[in-house]
Amino acid sequence: MKKALLCLVGCLFALACVVPASAQGPTIIITPSPAILSVGQTQTFTAAFSDGSQIQSCSWLVTGSLNAIQSTSTNTALLAAGTLRATYVATANCQNTNNVNAMGIAIIVIR
Repeated sequence: MKKALLCLVGCLFALACVVPASAQGPTIIITPSPAILSVGQTQTFTAAFSDGSQIQSCSWLVTGSLNAIQSTSTNTALLAAGTLRATYVATANCQNTNNVNAMGIAIIVIR
């Protein structure tokens, strides 16, 4: 949890971040990040394990009560930007076919 919080703070400055499931484990990379969107625009995000392992499942979340994100396949999600211009974070918590879990973070800027 401490690593995730530190990474989140770093993401706000670096505009991109990955959080490892463990110190030696693979990470989740979300593309695109950062995503610059207009109000009401949609964007597809893709998650991938850094070691190339196959994703079995992902759950997606996004900050901002006016934004919505919906899983569209095993490793993709569609985000619908809300009407409030600000910077948000999308997360994907994924599991690969070896039952390894990892989380990735993408930065979203709505302008």
